Amino acid sequence: MSTRTRDVVAAVLDAGRLSELVGCRVRADHLRIKPDTSVTVSLAEPGTGRPRGWARILWPGGLSKADKTSLRAARRGLLAGWRTLPGGLVLQHGEILADPRLRRPLRRAVSRGLIRGRPEDTALRYNPLRRLVAQDDDLVLRVRAEPDPLGAELHAFVSAHVAVPDRVDDGQDPHLAVLRHTGDSDLGRRPDPAGSRLAGALVAALHRATDLLPGPLLQTLSQRVVDPQRQAAAHAGVLDALDQRLARRTRGLAARALAELPGPAVLVHGDASPDQVLTSADGRVWLTDFDRAHLAPAAADLGSWLMTADETSAGEFLAGYQEAGGLVPPGPQLRTALAGAILLRAVEPLRQARTDWGRLVGERLDRLEEVLR
Repeated sequence: MSTRTRDVVAAVLDAGRLSELVGCRVRADHLRIKPDTSVTVSLAEPGTGRPRGWARILWPGGLSKADKTSLRAARRGLLAGWRTLPGGLVLQHGEILADPRLRRPLRRAVSRGLIRGRPEDTALRYNPLRRLVAQDDDLVLRVRAEPDPLGAELHAFVSAHVAVPDRVDDGQDPHLAVLRHTGDSDLGRRPDPAGSRLAGALVAALHRATDLLPGPLLQTLSQRVVDPQRQAAAHAGVLDALDQRLARRTRGLAARALAELPGPAVLVHGDASPDQVLTSADGRVWLTDFDRAHLAPAAADLGSWLMTADETSAGEFLAGYQEAGGLVPPGPQLRTALAGAILLRAVEPLRQARTDWGRLVGERLDRLEEVLR
């Protein structure tokens, strides 16, 4: 196998080739690329999309890392084998419990009875080396590789001001969170104009609550730095190894798109989008997943929603936001916020392991260029 990052990515995105490599019928789901170092994917059943574990291809220098992961897994009776490929590359794949970066918090979750059986059977979302979301009866477990020391404290604050799923654990483990299963869908899977309007009101309430943040929580949130320049540079760096034309376009547009947003810093969701709003058949809505919450101008959340929603949902969201007391910025400022959101999500189709990622990334850059005119 070629050791060029572009060729390795093409191989894992080819369901037939990936299935041949791991020995069972799978397709790639989430994709994580470190050029000339590693390519990691979550494995999913082709028909259902249910998680089947993870796989990664490491460059020759990663052999010792693969060996350590396999030995740790074997000591606990878990599966995580590896073998060499042509060109000195190393293929490793295993079950979710043997995930190299999630294994420890997963082990604690198992010991607490939060995971019964194989996570593959209960997983809702799985992003290798980063995150697992699984459901067991009426509880939803979130497992993070990186600790979230603000998780429980921030959730307690937000729940006093905005409708959110109930959190039922004590928050002592910053890698784990247990929430009550809430609703039966979300606005991403089941779009609804009325729900989008209510979502706008929820985000307005979140922003309005900023003045009530306790001092220590406010200070910690202010230290959560979201650096769009750095993120855009990272995206372009990955694209350098895959499609240099897209990389050049990304850098050129980033120089124009990353204008500073006006307005005072408020508590923003950080990933405001239809799929972050849970819904029920009776019309209720809840805001969820505050992993990226930080302090920023309110327009950051508005731009994020506009980037991810269709025209109807976007209009209803802004109307609900304004009706609930939120200040919708003038058109030019809103376009600036939208441009920043498009740029930060430009390579999302690649992370989602879309086989047509090149075309989709190009279309997002086309949209960004149109917004910047």
